Amino acid sequence: MAEPQSTPGEQAPPAAPKPWPARMEASVLEKVLVAGSLGVLVMIGLFLTNYSAHRGRLYWSAMFPIFGLISLWNATVGRQFSEPLMPTVIKHALHWLVPILAVWIVFLELRWGQMDADAVALMTVLILAVTCFLAGVHLDRSFLWVSAILALASVFGTEIEGYIWIIAVLAIAAIAITVYSLILLRRHHWGVAHRQ
Repeated sequence: MAEPQSTPGEQAPPAAPKPWPARMEASVLEKVLVAGSLGVLVMIGLFLTNYSAHRGRLYWSAMFPIFGLISLWNATVGRQFSEPLMPTVIKHALHWLVPILAVWIVFLELRWGQMDADAVALMTVLILAVTCFLAGVHLDRSFLWVSAILALASVFGTEIEGYIWIIAVLAIAAIAITVYSLILLRRHHWGVAHRQ
């Protein structure tokens, strides 16, 4: 019996879905990469706030929209969502832009002498942790992990007098984890591409 031959206009059958361990590994690596990258950005903000209050305020005011864009990207790229795009964008914009007002108020207290730079940096991380937690509950579950890391950074910073050195160690660890995750993710994608 002759096998059916495909004509030039026909499409090849779709590739078989990836096995669940490969999908889970890629998902975990992506989440670690996002958490590590965001953690590095937070560590930079802590250092910058202690160095220059004005630059720290500008940096933190930029961080919330960056976190928001990452959240929006996670919510829209590669996912089937029931809600139209514009309400999703508005919900994410409100969620991530309104806390900037709280950050400005905290920096205003620094300028008035009510708080010192260390307290302002930690308070800003706490505001970001709460914002990430609420994003994890209402928008994108992967931000729950980020909120836990930020909350722990805030607690450690409060409890340890010389927390700058702890933050330096955490920043180096976050960078190492991020680079390692990126390498593993590339190897994973490279292996999947060559198996097909």
